[in-house]
Amino acid sequence: EIDVPVPAADEVLVNVKYSGVCHTDLHAVNGDWPVPPKLPLVGGHEGAGVVVAKGDLVTNIEIGDHSGVKWINGSCLQCDFCQQSDEPLCAKALLSGYTVDGSFQQYCIVKGAHAQKIPKDIPLDALAPILCAGITVYKGLKESGVRPGQTVAIVGAGGG
Repeated sequence: EIDVPVPAADEVLVNVKYSGVCHTDLHAVNGDWPVPPKLPLVGGHEGAGVVVAKGDLVTNIEIGDHSGVKWINGSCLQCDFCQQSDEPLCAKALLSGYTVDGSFQQYCIVKGAHAQKIPKDIPLDALAPILCAGITVYKGLKESGVRPGQTVAIVGAGGG
């Protein structure tokens, strides 16, 4: 039994409706990486649900909006990496399902600056599993400079 958390001023509370499972979740459980995971830990970083509460400082998303729980739960927003949209390299990054509790629960906290509003016409069950691999591929395409009509090959998409 996990108590429903109350969001801090800079956080939102997402009622998770669907969550994908990523191979990274297995790495977290097995302690395969040099950075130790939070213990006890609720895994998951491919969650999609509805914002049910938010802190006073959050202005980019509203109660009732659909939102995702992604690998990057939060970051400092101040370092060079964050300023260059390389938040995964931030020394203070919060990782869903690794350094903070993730989406394998009914209610999950997400930093407001990293809470992404999802259009309500996109089915959450279809969206949840692409919040990891889909974002990874999108970031690569975005940084590659590829333009519409060009051909790309995506090898190993999915991370696992």
